[in-house]
Amino acid sequence: MNGKINDLQKAFSDKAGYYDQSGLFPHENIDLVTNNALHTVTIDSDYGGMELGFEETSELLVRLASGCPSTALCLAMHYYTIAGLNKVLSPQQKSKIYSDIRNNGHYFTSFNQPNVTIVQANQDFTQSTGIAIKKVDEGYLVNGVKRCSSGIDRFSYIPIYGNQVGIDKSRFGISALFLRRDDPGVTITSSWDNASLRASAGHDVLLNDVFVSKDRLIGHEGFGVENTSNLVFWSRMAISSVYLGIAKASMDYITTIIKHKKDYVSKKTLAFLPNIQYAFSELKIKYDTAHSQLKMFVKQADYETFNGKYTDDLFQRALVTKFFVGRTANEIVWQAMQIEGMRSMSRGSVLERLYRDVRAATFHQPNDDLMKEILAKKALGLIAPKNRWV
Repeated sequence: MNGKINDLQKAFSDKAGYYDQSGLFPHENIDLVTNNALHTVTIDSDYGGMELGFEETSELLVRLASGCPSTALCLAMHYYTIAGLNKVLSPQQKSKIYSDIRNNGHYFTSFNQPNVTIVQANQDFTQSTGIAIKKVDEGYLVNGVKRCSSGIDRFSYIPIYGNQVGIDKSRFGISALFLRRDDPGVTITSSWDNASLRASAGHDVLLNDVFVSKDRLIGHEGFGVENTSNLVFWSRMAISSVYLGIAKASMDYITTIIKHKKDYVSKKTLAFLPNIQYAFSELKIKYDTAHSQLKMFVKQADYETFNGKYTDDLFQRALVTKFFVGRTANEIVWQAMQIEGMRSMSRGSVLERLYRDVRAATFHQPNDDLMKEILAKKALGLIAPKNRWV
């Protein structure tokens, strides 16, 4: 499979600038992934997938993201959502959905983010998802907005968390369902016009009285968050891997520049200049350290998956990894730009594009400030009080 991935990485890289400048969704890249059956990597092997774990999926995403970050981000959403649902979908749901993915080239976008990260006493969760679910005969009616759905231009399955009325025994009252893009009442709005990851097409999805049959319930009514709790580990692996891939692309690019570009004064390649050597050493140290942090996290995640229990230590490590890799990837791209000089600021140049893409790393939930709060409360063993801070 290594040669296949190398070919895809090269193909992605060749078109990355075009998709960034045009803002078009990279359908050709997704076709290549589908034709090489790499859209099935996190599907259970019993259902025709490769069933890759955290480490192998991470390595794949790093390499694909070094080719085209927008494509890799969309794939990250697909990979981690399926991986997180493997243990909660029923055999009947798996058989139907996974067959559709495998045979028809369909994909998942990711869940919306419920606002239940920091929980206080007497907190009102009734508006925590932006989506309302009402139980009706033979199913559910869904209304609301699912924002920033990466890959929605192409992807068919739309998993959602929604606040369901009348769920008394549930802590959050949040149920999980999966919709399809072609369901009546589903409307895609062309809302994505960001500087970063322009081709990922993270448009909003409007849901207006969408009927969802009861066989599309994920887990149990009112326990959508609890039933899919392992998604948090898969999502932080996937996001971290994409941004490490951007850092890798910057490293690969600046290495070539250093080896071939000549200094104006000495007429020697930049590789012979001491300041360049020092600067490059810093980049390598940062990249290797970020890579090691991600490796440590995914290896532990695979180990705990095998043992059937995720620990609080892994939860904290996932937060640290997301923060450290995202911040370090930003530093790497910026310092690579300093080495290349003014040309790196030219619109459409490799590092200018990668710099815009990598800036999105710190905006994925939880954002940096919220992440630090969660990590501190976890590490200090604080229980959420009546008031959030005192």
